[in-house]
Amino acid sequence: MGVQFLLPEHSLPVSEFQGSWYEYELQGDVKTDSIVNTAGTLVSLKDLSADPAAPDTRYVFRLSDQSAVSRNSQATMVFRMTMNGLNHELRYPFTVQDYPLELELSGETAARGDDLVLTVQGTPFMLYDVKLPVPPAGEDYPRFEGGGWHEKVSDYHVRAYPEWDGKVRLKITIPKKAPITSYRVSATGPGAVQPVHATFSIDQRVMTVIFDEPKQNQYAIGDTIKLSGTLKNIKKSDSGFIPIYLFVTGPNLPPNGAPLTDPNREVVDDALDTFTVTYYNPVLGVWEYDWITAQFSCDEGTYTVHANLQPTGYRKSCYPGAPGSIDGEVPPSWEYELSSPTIHAKFDEATGGVFARGDYLYSWWYARGSPGNDRIAGSTGHMKWYIFGPNFKYADCNPRFPLDDDGSYGITHSRNFTYDLSPGDYFIVYHHPGPNNRFDVLPENNLHFRGHVRELFNVDDGRVLVNLGNLDGRSAANAMVDALDSVTVDDIYMMDTFTVEDPLIRIRSPGELVVGDELVVEGATNLAGKGTTADGTDVSDTLTLTITSLDLHGSGKANTVMKIPVNYTVPKKYDPITGLRPFTYDPIDTNSWYPGKYLITITCKDVNHKETCAFELLSEGNQRNTTVGEAQNPFPHRTQATRAPAPSVEPEFTPISLPTTQSPGFEGLIAVTAVFGVLLLRRR
Repeated sequence: MGVQFLLPEHSLPVSEFQGSWYEYELQGDVKTDSIVNTAGTLVSLKDLSADPAAPDTRYVFRLSDQSAVSRNSQATMVFRMTMNGLNHELRYPFTVQDYPLELELSGETAARGDDLVLTVQGTPFMLYDVKLPVPPAGEDYPRFEGGGWHEKVSDYHVRAYPEWDGKVRLKITIPKKAPITSYRVSATGPGAVQPVHATFSIDQRVMTVIFDEPKQNQYAIGDTIKLSGTLKNIKKSDSGFIPIYLFVTGPNLPPNGAPLTDPNREVVDDALDTFTVTYYNPVLGVWEYDWITAQFSCDEGTYTVHANLQPTGYRKSCYPGAPGSIDGEVPPSWEYELSSPTIHAKFDEATGGVFARGDYLYSWWYARGSPGNDRIAGSTGHMKWYIFGPNFKYADCNPRFPLDDDGSYGITHSRNFTYDLSPGDYFIVYHHPGPNNRFDVLPENNLHFRGHVRELFNVDDGRVLVNLGNLDGRSAANAMVDALDSVTVDDIYMMDTFTVEDPLIRIRSPGELVVGDELVVEGATNLAGKGTTADGTDVSDTLTLTITSLDLHGSGKANTVMKIPVNYTVPKKYDPITGLRPFTYDPIDTNSWYPGKYLITITCKDVNHKETCAFELLSEGNQRNTTVGEAQNPFPHRTQATRAPAPSVEPEFTPISLPTTQSPGFEGLIAVTAVFGVLLLRRR
């Protein structure tokens, strides 16, 4: 190790000192005040007067030449001020060790146009020769570039000094046309009997743009299409924000392509301002761009978006090996089907388009083309709807219409909204701003109007288009549709109908029951069953069951013995044939009940409605008056409870004649069943 101990910058007035004023002492295996320098001369370290911060080759030495120290040991260099007997010391401890010559590359491979870092490790402040292969005439080999050396003999030969840590770093640049092969760098210098080598190779990697596949290929004009991707094989020299050049081709667009903001402008090769430019973010590792098709006035059709690393249009990048290709490959692209804005709507199949007064009114719709989006509200737009019915004309809107990936949403009106509606048929008109993304027809000439509407206005000149006045529901809906169908209006719409009914609960009469029979309470209703609106509202109605005795019993003892296991239920699935939803409760055991008359009450507090039904419970041993019609009833699911056998008695028996002129069919089976029923009842 060759060292010279230098005092850092100081403020000592050295020029004013007279005579010697400091000395060095090397403390190793022994203490010494002299060294053998690199020239082989014995030099004293005592009685020194020169500026200790100035380099002086007389005091540069190798520890290996000193008898006072040994390898792999601890030593200390002492700086001592001796002026006027001051005897102040600065001590610098260190470890004595060897620094064999070594070469280390930052990578075993490199791409054309990339860089490698070569680290030379050796004896500090010793001069080393470092060489790369010299290319033959006409070839472009890797070369030293960027400094770090002591002397540059040529692009392929430099001399360098390792620093205090025994290392020096040199940069090797790989030309873009360097031959694809391996290269060997070598170094020679003090302590190296043979040259030391390191090898690296060049591969064909080139930076490539990756264009992510879209989640969907079909969009409506007006939608915002998110384009994204990344880069592959990024060069270290290109570690910042890297431009990505975008353009689009398609129906009626310029042959060389157009920027994503103007379908009438053609991109020009190497003219950066004619392309749509976004940037690769090295921190996030992606490039992104939102294509706002509302600002791209085009026809319906299939459009192709292209991404490239250089500003080259379609003509010079559309075939392999083209000037605008990426390492001979055609730059990536994706097709997007753009259609006109659309709107679709429907009522949930669970509703059948029929709602009871006091129930939630809700529907689902599907609007494409980013309706009403002004880019200020971000991912939301604006939609309108109108409801016309008996003495009812209403306008509503959602100025924060969510524009998710598929454009689906819905409306939800509260219970009190339908509670105030008259029973009857209603028309609902869903209103979309259309291709120009602006409502050309407005209720009360107010974009955000909500409430009972009287007039519809033309937004351009403020004219009254429709005076709803005394029009009935159907006429009002048709008048609005006529206004939206005008050739001067590009708004689009959809009309549907729904019905509002008074709440209805039909209870199936259980007929005559005998104590011990199971009581099944069931029926049908137009109240809401299980369901959820677009905003997550639960729409179901709860039907609560109570049963009370109509007979007078002391202290209400009849009601105390009645046990109802579950006293609530929710209507089941809508039946399009009956237009109602069936409901039922768990069977009720009547073993502990008293004979008599009872009243069934079913209450729906959600809509403030209830219905009742009376039935009679007979004592054991009584005969039911069950008719054939009742036997065919689809609702009852009654079973007789098991009882202890009654005392054996001889029954009174009356023969019943059966038909003999034909084989017993359905009627015959009923008659046979009746015979056995009589026998059982009489015996009990």
